[in-house]
Amino acid sequence: MELSACIAAMEWIRDEELGRRGYGRVQIFSDSRYVVDNQFSAPYWQRNKWRNSFGRPVENSDLWKRFVSIKAKSGTRIDICKVLNKSTPLLKRVDKLAKAAAKSHPRKDRGLVVGKIGRAKLKGPSSLYPAANQVVIVHIVSSRSVGATHENRFVVEVFDEMANIYVSKHVVYCSPEVGAQLHRRRGFRVRMNDNPQYPQIVEILEEVPLPKMERNRSEKSS
Repeated sequence: MELSACIAAMEWIRDEELGRRGYGRVQIFSDSRYVVDNQFSAPYWQRNKWRNSFGRPVENSDLWKRFVSIKAKSGTRIDICKVLNKSTPLLKRVDKLAKAAAKSHPRKDRGLVVGKIGRAKLKGPSSLYPAANQVVIVHIVSSRSVGATHENRFVVEVFDEMANIYVSKHVVYCSPEVGAQLHRRRGFRVRMNDNPQYPQIVEILEEVPLPKMERNRSEKSS
């Protein structure tokens, strides 16, 4: 959403030909750390075929392609600067106007977003899995396609067979061929690669039945 807003602003700058009208620099203010920090990484990602420095496919690569293209064609220098969300009367006014504008137009049907989502057993955010050639049991929570090669990005929960509990939640990647065999709300014994910065499921060994637990056992006892 924040990235699309910046793209729309740059398209307006291009269409209004601000560069030809004498504006040598235009600032766009955003409260999105994701956009502000990655604006400088996008040209590198483009040269690296939309993969980051660790080789992971870049998410939202289609939007970042538009971002790089429209910024180059804007006709003037554009700086995207970080501001705190609704930290000033002006930003509060902008937020109010944006919400009013969103409600003033009918919602467009953007079509089906391809992906699979299951109920997580563990609360909280997920982190990259510390891959080191382990064989591990994972419970599939969600999946989606990322990058130009449509690689699969999974959120999984690691299950400890000995303790009979879910112990952690992580992000992992795999090829579309491997990902097609992984289904939400089911457990699989898989083999990981050895790259903690780009954790990938390289082999599915077997499907594993998991207990029907609504939450981690340790959470129940707390």
